[in-house]
Amino acid sequence: MKRQAWLNSALISALAILPLAHAHDMPEPMPAQHQHAAPASHDHSAHMAPPAPEQVPETVAVTVSNQPLNDQDGRSRRLKSELIGDRIAVVTFVYTSCTTVCPVVSSIMSDLQKKLGDRLDREVRLLSLSVDPARDTPSRLKSYAAQYETKPGWFWLTGPMASVTEVLTGFGAYTPNFENHPVIVLIGDGRTGKWSRHYGLANADKLLAQVDSYLAARQPRSPTRTVGGTPTRPGQS
Repeated sequence: MKRQAWLNSALISALAILPLAHAHDMPEPMPAQHQHAAPASHDHSAHMAPPAPEQVPETVAVTVSNQPLNDQDGRSRRLKSELIGDRIAVVTFVYTSCTTVCPVVSSIMSDLQKKLGDRLDREVRLLSLSVDPARDTPSRLKSYAAQYETKPGWFWLTGPMASVTEVLTGFGAYTPNFENHPVIVLIGDGRTGKWSRHYGLANADKLLAQVDSYLAARQPRSPTRTVGGTPTRPGQS
């Protein structure tokens, strides 16, 4: 009888623990600070459809204009010589009244900004170019940029229609109707002139990988020497 009582007690204890075990098997909800929400004023209903198949980034030839543009602080900056220089540039195309893809693109750029850390501005610059310069004044861009915690090294650009059109055409991003602008991200090396185009909503990690590959390609390779007919690098024998 004592053994039976002990078995009954053990069974009751096991049944009491069982729900807890199942609870631990369930995925934990994402902490609030890790849930990246776009500004409440934007409507993301257009993004409820399944995403299009991902396209591989392609190497492209672009013409980087040196037209002066105005940043979110109203300062005139020449695109090629001042804003890009010999840095890596990540370029997106947005407009502040957009309620579909532009907030998502800007959120991705905000994530990339965090991942770049202290390399932002020093080695890499983010450029968000308005495709609606008639309405997107510097002050309007500055207000919009604040929603994404913009830091030094991320520039929101506008300017005269003719200047913006020339810049967009050089990047292959011009459309007569700005609301139908292509959803692309361009990443280029101002030093080497190499550029790649990413279609759709590429995530920040993939954009960062492209940035890293351009920076890595700049590193000088160690010279080789020949020992007994076999090429070696310094330190090898």
